[in-house]
This record gives sequence, C-alpha cells and structure tokens, in this order.
Amino acid sequence: MKAQPREQDSFYISWVEESARRSYQITRDETIVGRRSDCDVSINNQHISRRHARIVRSGGTYTIFDLESRFGTYLRGVRITEHVLEPGDSIELGKDRVPFLFTTDAAKFPGENSSSLEHSIFNLKLQDNEGASELEKVSWILDFQQHWESTFTAETAFDQILKSALKLSGAERAYILVRGEAGFGYATGMDSSLRKLYEGEFQTSRSVVQRVAGTGSPVFMVEGLEKAFAAQASVIATGAKALACLPLRGIPEESGAAAMLGILYLDSTHPMHALSGLNEKILKKLAGDAGNVLERIEFVKGAQQRKTLERELALAEEMQKALLPGVIPVLAGWQLAAFSKPTRYVGGDFYDFVRSPQGTLVGVLGDVAGKGVSAALLSSMILGSLNSLIHSNHSIESAVTSINRLMCEKSLSKRFVTLFAVEFTAGACGRFISAGHTTGYLYRSASGAVEELPSNCMIVGAFDFAEFQCSPTEIGPGDLIISYSDGLTEAEDPAGEMFGEERVLEIIRVAGRLGAEAVIGELTAELDRYTKGQPQTDDITILVMGRT
Repeated sequence: MKAQPREQDSFYISWVEESARRSYQITRDETIVGRRSDCDVSINNQHISRRHARIVRSGGTYTIFDLESRFGTYLRGVRITEHVLEPGDSIELGKDRVPFLFTTDAAKFPGENSSSLEHSIFNLKLQDNEGASELEKVSWILDFQQHWESTFTAETAFDQILKSALKLSGAERAYILVRGEAGFGYATGMDSSLRKLYEGEFQTSRSVVQRVAGTGSPVFMVEGLEKAFAAQASVIATGAKALACLPLRGIPEESGAAAMLGILYLDSTHPMHALSGLNEKILKKLAGDAGNVLERIEFVKGAQQRKTLERELALAEEMQKALLPGVIPVLAGWQLAAFSKPTRYVGGDFYDFVRSPQGTLVGVLGDVAGKGVSAALLSSMILGSLNSLIHSNHSIESAVTSINRLMCEKSLSKRFVTLFAVEFTAGACGRFISAGHTTGYLYRSASGAVEELPSNCMIVGAFDFAEFQCSPTEIGPGDLIISYSDGLTEAEDPAGEMFGEERVLEIIRVAGRLGAEAVIGELTAELDRYTKGQPQTDDITILVMGRT
C-alpha cells in the first residue's frame, strides 16, 4: 500500500526531457504543468496543451486536475479529470503519454524500475555520444534548424546550439561569449546535465579566448592542454584538462564585412571526444549557426532594418494570399466556406477547394508545424503540389503520398504537416484522409447530430514509409463537413483558458442548420468574444463544405 503524503514532507514531480532527468519541487499551493514557457513545469511536446494540468496543495494533500487538455491526463492507462496524488503515482500526459512521477525523493524518476523506453532515455549520458552515428550527429544540426525556423528567440537558439555542442564534444561546460566594448563577455552557458550556467559561475581560460579573439582561428585541445596554457591561473582555477574555443562570425549592422561577433567556448576536467572529420565539421557548423544568431540580433537592432523586414513580410503576406483561393468557388449543389488568419504576416496554415478534370470536388486544409516565413514557404509548396497533382487526375491518397515522399526526399522531415482532405464525386459518396490532423466533424442536417471524422493516417513529411488510405463518408442535403487547425481550439482568453473542442461542437450543433457560412461566422464571432483581444498564438484556419 502506498504511503500517504505528510504535510512536513517535500514533494517533487520528476520527468525526462531531451535525454535529461528533471525534477521540480512543489513549494506553492498551485503548480501549473503545460507547454507554455511561463508554466511552472514547461514541457516542449506538441501533444501537451499549453496549460495542461494543475497540482493543488491543500494541507498535506496534493490533487492533480486536468485543464480540459486536448489529449488528456492518465493514471495507469485511464484518463482522469482529477486525482488525489500518492507518493509513487506515475501520471502520464498527452498523446505521447509523457510520464511524471509524484515522489518525496527527487532522485527517483519515472520508469527506473522497468525496461521501458523512458528508462533507457534516463540513463543516457552526454559523454556516451562519442559512438553516435553520423545520422544522429547531423540530426543535432537539424534540431537547431527546426528551432531557428519556428519561433526564433536568441535564448532558444543558443540553448539548442549549446546542447548539441555538449553532446558532440563530451565537454562538461559550454559558454557563448559576445563582443562588447571591453572584449568578449558572458552571454549564456550550460553544463553537461543541461543546467543553465549563469554569469556568477562564468569561468574560462582568458589566454585561450584572447588567442581566438586575436587570430580568428579555432583552438582544439581535447585530449590535453598545451603547456603554455595549462600553467595559466585562469585554467588552473577552472580545473580544465581539455577545451575547444571557436570564433562566431557574422555581418554586423554597421558593416558590410564579416566580423567576429562572439565565441563558443567548451571545456572539461577530463579528455573530450576526438574532434576530427565529421565531428569537427559539425562543431564548426554549430559555431556558424551561433554567428547567424548574433548577426540576426544585430540586424533587428536598427530601425531601418526593421522597416525593411516589415516590408518584406508584407510582400510575403501578399504572395501567400495570392496562392489561397481569392474567391470561394460557387458550385451547383454545394455550399463552401473558409476562414484563415495567420499569427503573423504569414503562416503555415493553408486551404483550398479544387475541381479535378474528372469532376470530383476536393476540399483540403493543412497545418505546417511552426510559424512564420519558413512555414509559409512550405505550405505554399504543398498547396501548389496538391493542386498540380489533383489536376493531373491523382486521387487524394496518391497526391498526399507523393507529397510525403517529396518532403522526405528533400530532408524536410523536421517540418511535418497535418492535413485533412475530402473528395466527393457528383453524388453524396466521398472519401477523406486525416493525416494526424485535428478531429473533423460531420453535421447531419436531418437529426442535428455531429459525427467525428478522426485522424486515420500518419502526419505528412515525417516518415518515408507512411501509407495514406481513405475512409469512406457520405453527406446528404444540408449536411456539412467541418475541419479546422488547432489554433482555433487552443486560442486563449485573458486567464489563459483555451477555447476548446466542446465550444466548437456546441456552435456547430446550433449553427449547422443555417449553413456553411453561418458556421464560420458564429465560430469567428464567438472566438473574438472569448479571447477579448488576447494576442493570437497560432494560425487559425477553418474549412466548411456541404450539400445544399
């Protein structure tokens, strides 16, 4: 029988993230767990809601409440809405069932007494990556590229670079230094357990930094230090026995020529991994990426550059709008409606209504992972390819399979897309594909009932072996098919509560009898009322098609 919590005990929730053990001590009466960075416990997993669950402490009792999360909170495989926690309870979050352990011992973690995948992940060490495959090493660069292409901040970009550099080199500490009036100083740091190193902990070999700053050439002493450096007081103070130091180059705002904007510094109290061949190339590539980040920071400082960026984004917005249907087609026997609003100037959502040469009608809605210009470029490519394939008499499963193959061949697997596509002949019979997309709905005019059209295939662009098959569906007079991107259900009110699927369903039940345009109108109007002017955090797109 599990021990009951005692008020005087210290309680922790422990989990694994990015191959590292993590734990959080519960010290407040309310602890929020979710995907948002301002949650008490923030987990970077797309299948965990922005505010997923909360843990409430009352005396010696701790209760976890699910916050109407999309993919749920589970205990021993059963979805729960609330549960009084006992030490040793393993709670699972979201579609990927991310495990959390509620415990009085911060050293314990989920899965430690099992042979599960989580257990093997927990026992990985950064120093073990010397034997990593070349594919794994290249994936560290792709991991950074994904962060760069999605929501850019200097902090997230630098964190990804430091993590990858630590894995590759086997170093114990890594720092990024940036240039200032007095030379190169601390910007950010991390140790091999992926713990942030702050300025008060900042220690480097001054002589090595000075050499790199003076010569502009990298220094690699991964198996032992040269005598001239080993005797330096700053090296003795750090206890370093191996180090690497690389210049970070970029084009500063005030100059058209490349310059050293920063330094990547790694050291260790034991020998590091041999940095030759691919290892050295990847480390230099990471240094180049860090230089690009510094360059971008410099770029956005200038008012003129910001104006230029805004003009370019406005042009990109116009180009993307030109690729979306300018006018919703009017087709006899059909009612069609759509709405799309990107988070920024441009976004990763897309939709279209297409007539094939054989007379079939295809409706499609897609959501590219990420936001901004890079997501918009990929969404435009996918939309153009779909149009071309459908007009060439490809079925929707054939078209989606071809796009999946293209994305995998072009190494775009870090940029997947969820997609909903439905195809109808002149009659009421049709077929649909939902490739990892949010659940679609079929409104039945005769009864007012709403049926689910669940995901029936894998996401597009992630796996070259994925197969895409259609599920049958049919619609009668007045029936509607509704699909939307998750930006709709995950839109938040000022308190951080999400719009949610139940609210969408209720609007469909009430407005469905009024037709496709009424459903779009009611959904967007209620969304505006609910969010009360809160900034939009994700692209929102809605597609409705039905019989008259």
